[in-house]
Amino acid sequence: MDWVEFLFTIVILILLTLILYAAAGIASGDWNITASLWLRFLVVAAVAAFIIPALQSAADYLQVGDLAFLIAFIVILFTIKLLITTELVVADEWMNAIFISLLTVLIVYIIQKIIFDLFDIEMFSFIPR
Repeated sequence: MDWVEFLFTIVILILLTLILYAAAGIASGDWNITASLWLRFLVVAAVAAFIIPALQSAADYLQVGDLAFLIAFIVILFTIKLLITTELVVADEWMNAIFISLLTVLIVYIIQKIIFDLFDIEMFSFIPR
């Protein structure tokens, strides 16, 4: 693995953690986050950053198009529901989990496309395609 690709992976983990923080803040209206919740954000970001490209690789192999993003959305949805929304003060945990999951999958997809278009680098090259 190249150091540039590893650096992009670290940057995406940090960026996803911040995106999850913003989405959780928007969903709950509470911007005071504990250290344990930051760690939960990081775990969900790692799941998103590694499961999306792995599922994309499997979808390419099976020739099923972007089905990977639907499956990734469902996995991330349950991860967020179990790890994050239980810590937030929200009225409807499922709606907030759906909002946060959708935003996470969308942002990962956009960032992957931008990095590939600008730098011609596969962000997750350690997962074979």
